[in-house]
Amino acid sequence: MDLARERILERVRTAVRVPAPQPAPPSDSRIWPQLDNIEFQFRTEFEALRGELIADADALRGFLRGFKLIATDESELVRGTVGEGNASVRACELGVTTCECLVARTGSIVVSTRALSVLPPVHLVIARRDQLVPGLTAAMALLRQRYGRRWPSALSVVTGPSRTADIEKILVMGAHGPKRLALYFA
Repeated sequence: MDLARERILERVRTAVRVPAPQPAPPSDSRIWPQLDNIEFQFRTEFEALRGELIADADALRGFLRGFKLIATDESELVRGTVGEGNASVRACELGVTTCECLVARTGSIVVSTRALSVLPPVHLVIARRDQLVPGLTAAMALLRQRYGRRWPSALSVVTGPSRTADIEKILVMGAHGPKRLALYFA
């Protein structure tokens, strides 16, 4: 037993005598190519994920007519665009929120309103075009600048409607959240 232990220790001693190769210093080259049109990139990615873009105010009115029970967040942007909600978050068919930002490279929406973005079967986000950022790095920088050390208690990156393919590799929509995700630019 002592012989086996000594062989192992000798291999360890030999291995630590050889210096480990040092990693290359970081380069200034971009990992991702520059986006020429972040709104086009966002729209392309968002729609590829089965997100629904609402084109204009008429389309928004038509979309909203499909829902009787609507819950909204308390933001001025939502109130000014769709009005007040008429239902609680647990009883609603549609949850309407704003967002922190829109991530062009992934078609994702960063939200800080947890219940309204998860519980209703349909989630509508009201956003402004100036909330578009190229990627997650820019999104995190924006959030750091906005919140400093006092971040919201809930922060989610929503990438399309809820989906899973855990069982038998069959895609199921709405398993862990809304079956539909829609976006309107105010």
